[in-house]
Amino acid sequence: MIIKLKLLLAIIIPCIILSVLSGCFDAREIDDLAYPMAIGLDKGDDNLLKITLQLAVPVAIAGGGGEEAPGGGGGTSTIVTIEAPAIYSGINMANTFISKQINLSHAKVIVFSEELAKEGIGKYISAIARGREFRPSMFVMVAKGSAEEYIRAVEPALEANPAKYYEMKLRAFDYTGFTTDATFTRFYHNIKSTAAQSYAILASVSKFDSSKDIDNDESTYLEKGRDIPFEGDFKAGSMPKVGDIKSEVMGLAVFDGDKMVGELDGGKTTSHLMVMGGFNYAFITIPDPIKEGFYVLINTSQRRNPEVEVSMVNNSPHISVKVLLEGDILSIQSGINYEDVDKLKVLEDGAEEFFKEEISHYLTKIIEEYGVDICGFGNNMKRNFLTWREWENFNWLNKFKNSTFDVEVDLKIRRPGLMMRTMPVPDSKGDED
Repeated sequence: MIIKLKLLLAIIIPCIILSVLSGCFDAREIDDLAYPMAIGLDKGDDNLLKITLQLAVPVAIAGGGGEEAPGGGGGTSTIVTIEAPAIYSGINMANTFISKQINLSHAKVIVFSEELAKEGIGKYISAIARGREFRPSMFVMVAKGSAEEYIRAVEPALEANPAKYYEMKLRAFDYTGFTTDATFTRFYHNIKSTAAQSYAILASVSKFDSSKDIDNDESTYLEKGRDIPFEGDFKAGSMPKVGDIKSEVMGLAVFDGDKMVGELDGGKTTSHLMVMGGFNYAFITIPDPIKEGFYVLINTSQRRNPEVEVSMVNNSPHISVKVLLEGDILSIQSGINYEDVDKLKVLEDGAEEFFKEEISHYLTKIIEEYGVDICGFGNNMKRNFLTWREWENFNWLNKFKNSTFDVEVDLKIRRPGLMMRTMPVPDSKGDED
């Protein structure tokens, strides 16, 4: 018995060791691979696609970005553009002149040109979804103009690692509210869904070279009935800024199926997040409810997830949304003592009315102008159906265009910052205004 056991162990142990050692026969060293951080897709001149790859330069990253990489893109990355019939054929062609084999597993963002997005990107999305190396967590963007131009304008001045730059930049909606979590998984799911439609992050290149050139011609403040633009009344490419950082990200590209049908500015993107329950916090300017021409700055956050109800009224969908917010006072230009209990209620009511108007503008835009359900209200309606066939026959995406809505906002001011009482500044005669 002991002899048989020893013989059995003598056979099993070598087999286990050999199976473990053989696991590395097809392994590839990190240094033998090239990692694109961003992939841009434009309509080609001769072929179907113009593919732009922003490749990380590991040696430069390890050295803190001190070495200059060839091909543009800053010291820690290099950029190449190639025309090809399809994404994978372009990758295959790039492998012939890049010394390392391209690996797509660390791609952080895929950028479509506006022209390509308006024609339809379903065939490219399906190809990406089929690929084994693409990560479902990468972001989807639409560049106003050229995707190549946008990627070449990206210069991560504050980050040595371009991968970290994209991760932090595209997660900035957590504290700005001007973009959203438009991952590839969400985008792919929504273009296939019968209850929701897709959206992508809107990107562009700054159009101003000097502070003297700054204007508000492309701002959306006039359509909202304002005298001056607020911080969210801009889209990527029209932000009133100049500097070494030319790339801009603000707003959303709205899709009907796989085709882009419109754009939302930063303020409407904030409303989108509030309605979706994805709003974290942001510094938001509201008009002073008592003194015209002055403003109050509130650090606003979402208190709880919104309460959403969808029903059918007169054979048309009716959407009820209640958004629950809270805020901290950061600045009171007028000097009015809103910390006082009576005046605090006035400020809360004014803030609620402001956010109600903002959200109403957003819902009117997506329902009446674009007719697309990027909020996924259809998922609330879907619960009323017993079978999948009944839901498909209902044709929610077509009925959504006739929707009506009610909006309610409940905002509570929690903290006044480091001041317990605001004192107005006296005028030259010693009187208080």
